[in-house]
Amino acid sequence: MQPDATRQAPPARAPSPPSPLETHIAQAVQAAGGWLPFDRFMHLALYAPGLGYYARDARQFGLLPGGPSNSGGGSDFVTAPELSPLFGEALAVQVAEALRHTGSDEVWEFGAGSGALAAQVLDGLARLGQPLARYTIVDVSGALRARQQARLAAHAGVVRWVDALPDAMAGVVIGNEVLDAMPVKLLARTGGVWHERGVAFSEPFEPSALAWRAQPAIESEANPFTWADRPTDLRPPLEVPGTHDYVTELHPQQRAFIATLAERLRAGPGGAAF
Repeated sequence: MQPDATRQAPPARAPSPPSPLETHIAQAVQAAGGWLPFDRFMHLALYAPGLGYYARDARQFGLLPGGPSNSGGGSDFVTAPELSPLFGEALAVQVAEALRHTGSDEVWEFGAGSGALAAQVLDGLARLGQPLARYTIVDVSGALRARQQARLAAHAGVVRWVDALPDAMAGVVIGNEVLDAMPVKLLARTGGVWHERGVAFSEPFEPSALAWRAQPAIESEANPFTWADRPTDLRPPLEVPGTHDYVTELHPQQRAFIATLAERLRAGPGGAAF
């Protein structure tokens, strides 16, 4: 079949201007010499103040698809506490048991999100008759604090917020989907050689104008970034047999967080569940 000579190709789309977050990351890549380790890229994408996914004032999670939101249509994902109170009620039973066994009367929550889990745990502890002096939410960014305060208004006398981990603490620590939201390093074995995976510019970058030409990279037609691997001495904690290409993660931030938490919990009775 001969092609239709009258049919015209669709006009090429002009590259979209970079978002504030893309600009922020681009500046970081440039400052690092054109290559940024993936864990640093992930940290900026998720937690850059006012720009990152978890650090901006937007309801991008915690609502069912099609539900009300700032943009009028649900959110990107929900976690168990938003789907049903059963998760929080079950956790409250375990928290009450841990409080009794440790003799403590305080709960600490990391990654409180919308405040749904905190509300369910607090309601559950009240139904169980478990005394609680204080429920502390550790919120580094502060972007979700107003949303949490509205959700937890009925427990205003017990709940407090802090923006950093104290030097010493006692109580029961909980966190839902916290560790998997911490930045990770990526290791890629290619041709039998281990590399650390990072991010570089997919096209030449002009810092004065903060502009670039659009090109497919990292699953987007207009993404200014692309994967870039560098040889490394880093290795997975367990040997990966064979020589086939392989990509895996290293979790130094998660390990450091757990170690720090354990050290600071030693000051008093307590336990942790993630």
